[in-house]
Amino acid sequence: MRTKTPAYSEKMLEAAGKLFGTRRFHEVRMDDVATEADVSKGTLYRYFRDKEEMYLALLARASQQFVSELRARTEAADGARARLVAIVEAIVSFFDRQPHLFDLIQRAEIRRELGAAFPWQQARDETLRLVQDIFKQGRIEGTFAVRRPELAALLLLGGLRAVIRFSGQPRPIHLAKDVVDDFLGGAAVVGHASNN
Repeated sequence: MRTKTPAYSEKMLEAAGKLFGTRRFHEVRMDDVATEADVSKGTLYRYFRDKEEMYLALLARASQQFVSELRARTEAADGARARLVAIVEAIVSFFDRQPHLFDLIQRAEIRRELGAAFPWQQARDETLRLVQDIFKQGRIEGTFAVRRPELAALLLLGGLRAVIRFSGQPRPIHLAKDVVDDFLGGAAVVGHASNN
């Protein structure tokens, strides 16, 4: 019996990712993935029982890549504010490179309600933890203090999702810094009206 090699699996997941990036989930067929990956349909089915299993594997792989990228980018930054800018940059960059992931994540969330696996949960938990750790670091450094870290992390990440999904491209060069500045400083000046 032939063993499954990671290289083949990666090749097929790369192909699936490209297709999901240009088509809706229901439009992608296993035949299309096999053709894109340049493998036989039989080989594809040896690795993935069906499109659902392949899609969950793709999401699990993306979750691991996302977490690794966030960790690397935040560890390389010096100071809490710089780490917050780095994590915002990493999130925007990751989803700009793989815009199809939002739809795959949303589909998995719906299926989770029906008792299915949700491979993106690790990424979600780790992102919240990293952001809250940065908030703690900001308080310790005296750089900034966030009153309600758990709520603030959800607001930041939810707002960032909207920025990624609904703002135009190309992205402004200082987008991450602007997001962090408005988040930490407040997007509005209370009691001051301006026509600008």
